[in-house]
Order: sequence, then structure tokens, then C-alpha cells
Amino acid sequence: MPAGTPKVALFGGKVPVPGGSQTFNSPGTFTVPVGVTSVSATGVGGAGNAGGTGNPGARGSGGGGTSGGPTISRYICGAPTVCGGGPSGTSGGAGGSAFGPGGNGAPGNPGTAGNPGTASTGLGQTFPGGAGGNGGSGGTGGPKGGDGSGGGNAESVYNFCTNAIFAPASYNAANTDAGGVPGGAPGLPGPPGQGGGGAGTVNPGCGLMGGNCGGGVGGVISPTGGPGNPGNPSGTLGAGGGGGGGGRNPPFGPSPYPTQRRTGGGGAGGGRGNPGNAGNPGNPGSAGSPTTFNAVSVTPGASYPISVASGGQINISWNPQ
Repeated sequence: MPAGTPKVALFGGKVPVPGGSQTFNSPGTFTVPVGVTSVSATGVGGAGNAGGTGNPGARGSGGGGTSGGPTISRYICGAPTVCGGGPSGTSGGAGGSAFGPGGNGAPGNPGTAGNPGTASTGLGQTFPGGAGGNGGSGGTGGPKGGDGSGGGNAESVYNFCTNAIFAPASYNAANTDAGGVPGGAPGLPGPPGQGGGGAGTVNPGCGLMGGNCGGGVGGVISPTGGPGNPGNPSGTLGAGGGGGGGGRNPPFGPSPYPTQRRTGGGGAGGGRGNPGNAGNPGNPGSAGSPTTFNAVSVTPGASYPISVASGGQINISWNPQ
């Protein structure tokens, strides 16, 4: 080589450019080194978003109120021989039904899936983020409220041998079962034989005459004798129905003996349905997978904006040129 020959002439008039790289963990600007015309880019976007929490299950239906107790009337010719049917007995009123479809509550819907992670971009290329997480499963529905317990029976007997009306030891119009858990109110024993109120979603049922306080109103007795009036249905999902009123027998016993009546116990109101369970949390999103683009053409000395998603990265590299 003649003395004084420039080194550039040895490479065809081009100054060689060494290889290199630049990494971006946040947005920035890539300035292409002079002499570089082709680069490779490897990058990834942000992680996917977590899925949403599942929805809670529905409250279970309230329990139904149950029937009031009946009355039984009969003649005997000296205990314990029965010699006549006597006036017919009277039935208790039916219990009120709970509002809604009945049974346990429906399960909640699953949560929505999370959105994919934000992509990173640069040099005209897109680097996707991770997939979103699955939504959480819905909560299970609440159990149904307990049904009330029926009222006790009442019995009237006319004894021809003594021309007397009396209540034998089998007479028991009391009803002490509180009914549904956690709150159906008991019906009252006869007399007065009123049905207990159903439990509400917050307030308990009341065991007053024709009790309410929360759910369906309890049925009342027939003042002149006859079947008990039915308990009222509840008007709110989860509230219990009212218990039926006890039956009351008509005037019983031949004149001039005094009339004696018996009244069956009132039915207990239904208990409240239980709330549904909370939904389950969603799954976390996944990290993105790196994507590589080779032989990306660039202009020497030009500047290119680089957008890096939170948690993402872009690495730009070039070979000697």
C-alpha cells in the first residue's frame, strides 16, 4: 500500500461501525448511530391485568309458614267408648308461602376476565403485553330458610254419661316450636291460636296475634268457629311466610249445658333465607412473552420514539456494519 493511503480506502470508502445495543425500560428516544442501517429489536409489553372478583350468590328463599292446628269434636258414652261423631272438627289455616322461586339461592356469576397488558412499541413494531387473568368464580347461593312448625291439635269431647263437656288429657293446643332458623316466630297456642309471623331478612318474626314484624303475617282464627285463616305469603325474597291460624270448633254441647270451644295452636312462621356467599377473587394476569424483530431498517442518524409499557422493556441491537 502506497504511503499516505487513507484507511477508509481499504474498506471501499466506508468507515466500519462496531456492533452495540441499547435497552429501554421506560419511554425514550433511540438515535441511530451513524452508519447503522439495520437493527434487531426484542421487547415485551406490561403484564396482564387481574380478573375481576366473582359476584356473590343470591339469598336463599325464606321458609314457608305451616298450618295451624285443627280441632276435633266427638261424643262418648263413658270414656273411652265413642258413640257418635259429634260436630265435625275444623282445620287449621294453611301456612303462607315464601316469596320467590323457593329453595337455595342461585350461585353468583363469575367475574370478568382481566384486560391484556399494554403493549410496548418502537421502530414501527408492536411488542404485546401479557394475557389478562381469568375472572373469579361466583359465590354459592345462600341456604333456604327453615319452614315453620305446625300448631298443636285441640279436642272437645261431650260425654253423654255425665252430660258434660270436658277437655281430656290429650288436649294440647300449644305450639312451642320457634319454626324456621334463624327466626320464624312461633304461633300462639289456642286459644287464641294465631299464626306466627314469618322472619324478615333483618327483623325476626313476631308471635303476636297475627304476628308479622318481618315476613308474612300470621293467619288468625275464625271468630265464630271454622277453619283458621291462612298465613300470608312473604313479599320479599328471603323473608319467611306467616303461619296459619288454628282451627276453632263451632258451639258444642246440647242446651242447657254451656258451650265450650277449643282452638288449635297457630302455625309457626317460616325462617329467613340466608345470604349468599361472596365471590372468589380473580386470577392475576400473566407476564408477556418477548417478541423479536430482525433486520429492521433504520436511517442512520435518525431519532425514533420508543414507548415502553409499565413493566415492559425494549432492547435494540445491531451488528458491526
